[in-house]
Amino acid sequence: MWIKKAEITSFGKWRQQTFLFEAKNQLVYGLNEAGKSTLYQFIQAILFGFPAKRKKGQDYTPNDGSGFGGRLLLVHPTYGTVTIERYKAKNKGKAKVWMEDGQQGEEELLEKILYPLNQQLFRQVFTFQQEQLQQLDALSEENLHEALISLGLSGSNELFEQRLQLKNMFEAIYRPRGRKQPLNQALQKYQALQQKIKEKEAQEAGFQQLVRQADEEKRQVTQQATKNRNLQERQLGLEQQRMNWSAYAEYLELKKMELQLSASESEQAELQAFYQEYQQLMKEQEKLHAALQQHSGNQESARYYFYLENEQKIQQIVAEKVTITRMLDEEQRIAVKLAQVSEVPTNWEQNLPKPFADEQEIQKLFAPLQVQQKALEEQQIRLRLVKEQRDQAEASLNDYEQKHPELFNRKKNPPWLLIGAAVGLIVAFLLPAPLRYVLVVAAVACGIGGVLKQSKPANKDTWQEKLGQLDVYEGQVAEMTEKAAKSQRNVQRLFDQLQNELRRRNLADAENEFAVVQDNQRAQNYLAQLKTNKELQQRQSILRQNLMQQEERFGFLTEWLPLHEKNLSEKFAVLEQFVKEMEQIRFAQTYQENTVLQQRIHEAQKHQQQLLTQYHPLMEKVHLAYPSEIPAFLQRESEVVQKQGRLRELTKSVAPLFKEETTLAEIEEGLRILQQEIQAGEAQLQQLQEQEQRTRLQIQQMQADGTLDSLYQQISQQQALVENLTTDYALAKLENQLLQDIATELSEQQLPELLKQATSYFQELTNNAHSRLDFSEGLLTVDQMSIYNLSTGTKDQVMMAFRFAYLALQQKHPLCPVIIDDGWLHYDHQRKYQFAKLLQHFSENYQVICLSSDQEMVSYYQELHQPVWELKGVQR
Repeated sequence: MWIKKAEITSFGKWRQQTFLFEAKNQLVYGLNEAGKSTLYQFIQAILFGFPAKRKKGQDYTPNDGSGFGGRLLLVHPTYGTVTIERYKAKNKGKAKVWMEDGQQGEEELLEKILYPLNQQLFRQVFTFQQEQLQQLDALSEENLHEALISLGLSGSNELFEQRLQLKNMFEAIYRPRGRKQPLNQALQKYQALQQKIKEKEAQEAGFQQLVRQADEEKRQVTQQATKNRNLQERQLGLEQQRMNWSAYAEYLELKKMELQLSASESEQAELQAFYQEYQQLMKEQEKLHAALQQHSGNQESARYYFYLENEQKIQQIVAEKVTITRMLDEEQRIAVKLAQVSEVPTNWEQNLPKPFADEQEIQKLFAPLQVQQKALEEQQIRLRLVKEQRDQAEASLNDYEQKHPELFNRKKNPPWLLIGAAVGLIVAFLLPAPLRYVLVVAAVACGIGGVLKQSKPANKDTWQEKLGQLDVYEGQVAEMTEKAAKSQRNVQRLFDQLQNELRRRNLADAENEFAVVQDNQRAQNYLAQLKTNKELQQRQSILRQNLMQQEERFGFLTEWLPLHEKNLSEKFAVLEQFVKEMEQIRFAQTYQENTVLQQRIHEAQKHQQQLLTQYHPLMEKVHLAYPSEIPAFLQRESEVVQKQGRLRELTKSVAPLFKEETTLAEIEEGLRILQQEIQAGEAQLQQLQEQEQRTRLQIQQMQADGTLDSLYQQISQQQALVENLTTDYALAKLENQLLQDIATELSEQQLPELLKQATSYFQELTNNAHSRLDFSEGLLTVDQMSIYNLSTGTKDQVMMAFRFAYLALQQKHPLCPVIIDDGWLHYDHQRKYQFAKLLQHFSENYQVICLSSDQEMVSYYQELHQPVWELKGVQR
């Protein structure tokens, strides 16, 4: 690919300028500030985008507001002629592309055309600048060799720079014999902390034993608390059994009964129909027999005429006797149930309780209080322990002060024994021999006594230490007393809130969760009983209304029948007797002759016998001998159905409370025993909690200086630091090794051809002054001489040779023109001429754009018949 034309609308100092380029070699000449670098920056900006503004960098934005940008015309081996347009103010600075075949696109198409060329390759591989030479000049000998090989292998020294950067990075983190590197220092500090911890743990040999003991005591506390909770749950279960004992007794009674129906519903209906028909036949026979005995005078009685007038109403009342009787029985049962009311608090009768939905709500209500109570108990236990330690410290101090009263004697007693010993020795020298020896012995004895007395003075440091320890305990007592008082206030506040909630729900005041659970259960049972009673009362009210309506139907009979002060059952009996008498009169009136009556009686008896024969198998099945037993049988069947329903109800509500059959006495005894066990369990729990707190307090006192905890925290932080630094070191070293392996692989593949091509270019640049470039044992030599000892210009020529050698190896796929900007400042006239010849030969495969302000270079280009054009420059 090569650049054919550059059209600058406005860029730096250029305005409305067009530059035409040759496909091969050319020199763009211009004095300083003529705009050579501006032209280079324009080409780069159109290809890869406008650079971001920098404070120190040169800004090419025009000040006159003209269009910042322009066009480039490229000739591509695949896409043909390509026009690229880019303006800062248009399309957000993105490029527009037109191809020879009419295809258009933007940034994505441009990247596709240029690929794999990017801005980094453009700057480092295809651009030759003086700064690159200066960077190589500053390298050490070893690094210079590696940089030149990197130039030859990748076209730039980026591979070398990356390796050098990574090497500096991991060596800055750690060196095997280093001291100042972060990882070296971190490891030393980590080892020192390990040693300190080992020494501290050795000093506190019993610490771990105390920790294990505290953990075991905590386990025992948890186990005892669970045991106490289970006992309370058992107590609650027994309380519920005691509250529901009457229902359970009824359940047991029903369970013992044989509640099996002797007849199905259809069979009961058949028996009911048979009995009614049989009774009608019996009544008819009674009427017929009575009619034989009646006199005709009774047929005209007023009562008979009254009966005839109201016969239909009377028969309707009589026909409903069975229904009314059942209603009376049901009303009586309801009255009995309503009378069976258990004792309840009087305040519930005035204001209904509002129990909790379940036990979890009660636990949630008590949870904050229990947490605070537990904290208060722990603080009180700690306070007692600290007070014990304070009392012990105070007793020890008092004992020490009693043994050393001189602590409070401001006047220091003179050492009389020592003074006496000294005087005795002096006087002994003045006395004769026998007395002298006696006095010397006495003086020695006094001296020994004085020394012994002076060797055991009161140790003020010990006394002050005991005072300080007592002050520490006093401070701890004051602090923990304040904390306990604060916790007590919190407990009282939470307790008041709990009691207010219980009062709002109209439940009894209680100090523990179990009592609230019991009272809540009673409240739930009471509300359930109220609901049941309400339903029973509603049913009772309906029954009573119906029964009152039935009694009102007897009103028209009061003048003819003795119904006054009789209940409904008695009224039915009187009415049935009245109907019986009136029917006898009817028969007597209808059948006057005895023969007719007797014939009618015979027919009734015959029909009755037929009924008995027809229903005899059914009666025999249900074990009935006489039809008169049917009403009692049906009544028993009805009671069995009711008891079955009651048994199902009790099985669902009461039976689950009783896993095993028991008695009320056993329940009472179980509650008494459980209460004792709960009290003993609470005492045991408190004792275990206190013992655990004692152990925890000892642990805290051993950790009072905080040394071990602080060391644990420090070594944990230091370990994290070592791990992070080790990770950074390993990553940097691994990346460096990977790049080295890549360079080695490239060297094995390309280095022979690279050295051959570089030698050819180097010979041309030096006009055969040097004959050979070699690479052995990691060192690059020129005619077996180290390149580090070469002159600056010769080293520049070596660098040029390697860069051109790399590009020559890629000449089958030239990605971009080679742009050279004053890269020969260290060259003499001969070297410049050789360099110009090299560019002439090299341009056979690459477009070369040489930017120079060197007039001597212009003459060499003209001598070699290479194109030269001059930049005149314009004023902004």
